[in-house]
Amino acid sequence: MSVLRVLLTMAPSPASDDPWALFDAQERKVRSGRGNPSTWPAADRREAVLAASAVRLAAIVLPPMPADRVAAAAAFALEDQLAGPAHEQHLVASARRRDGGVDVAIAARSLFAPLRREFVRVVAEPATAAIPPPKSWRWNASGADGGFVRKPDGSAFAVSAPHGEGVPPELALALTQAQRGGGAAPRVEVAFAADDAQLSAWSAQCATPFARSAAWQWDQDGAAIAAAPDLLQGEFSLETRRVPQPATHRFRWAVGFAVAAVVLHVVATLAQWTWLRLDSWRTARAIVAAASDAGAGEQPDADAAAASLARKFGDARHRAALSAPSDALPLLARAAPALAALPAGTFKIATYSPATWTFDLAKADANALAELDRRLTAAGLATLQATTNSGTRLRATLAPGMDVP
Repeated sequence: MSVLRVLLTMAPSPASDDPWALFDAQERKVRSGRGNPSTWPAADRREAVLAASAVRLAAIVLPPMPADRVAAAAAFALEDQLAGPAHEQHLVASARRRDGGVDVAIAARSLFAPLRREFVRVVAEPATAAIPPPKSWRWNASGADGGFVRKPDGSAFAVSAPHGEGVPPELALALTQAQRGGGAAPRVEVAFAADDAQLSAWSAQCATPFARSAAWQWDQDGAAIAAAPDLLQGEFSLETRRVPQPATHRFRWAVGFAVAAVVLHVVATLAQWTWLRLDSWRTARAIVAAASDAGAGEQPDADAAAASLARKFGDARHRAALSAPSDALPLLARAAPALAALPAGTFKIATYSPATWTFDLAKADANALAELDRRLTAAGLATLQATTNSGTRLRATLAPGMDVP
């Protein structure tokens, strides 16, 4: 099966001139070139490789949590590092590893709808390059413009092309930040052609050693591209259906009994589901009617009606010179006992926005954070926490059903 892989910085168009490479079933490169879609060779599959300038790889650490909360926690941890509004970014988070590490790919959301129509997979160019050894960064040249630097934790950031003997400003700034506070300067491996004069000048400019590494190109290793994480996930995933295989003739009686059991189970499940749906519909209708009777206006659904009732209840409490459950002080009072149990010096900053407290904490061990989450949940709060560069950020709101005294 042949695979055509195209290196892109944006969605392809008749006016584009994008590098491409054709691979055979053994992931060997057959030929390569560049051009617009009308010039691309035929292949069984098409895959897109997002150039480093269009995608960033981040590495974060998250506390223990259910797998279905990892994506939201990763977005929360990175929200102040995104280059633009969060709703304009597409984030793909890996599963959380035993050490808490999570890899996150970040790219513009607008890219993925057109790519999903043309390609069966989309991967990040930096994710196809090898991770450097500890205490080293590897500077690779992109197959498009500029290049990127990959770190030992798996993260990567784009840099512009070098001009003469000067280091790209993105790399110089990153090295300065890495050395801030007395940290050791990483060794920078240069994975493209550079002469001795350039290496010497870069080393002097950044006060860190620059050394040659084996040259790298985006299309040199088809197996590495095949192993890179697919970014067509979440709302942009390509769902595939499994085709059921027919049972063999000798198992026809066993299959018949199994089918009868499944049918019975499905019928019972449908009956239960129908009853639950009816009960849910009645409950939702009662909530909407209660909101209307309370003067909260006509609401489109139960969630909006419940929120409207909560707001009306809070307004009534305020008119009576009383506090509402989601006000700053009552909400903080719920959280205070749990926060007080943290080790001394852990609590740093608390910020209140409507119905929400955000707490910035210093670095703490996983057991202390897990105990904090358990105590806050027991106090009737819904929490979301993520690890940041300076420690942990935790957001607390009232849990559903706790918006009345």
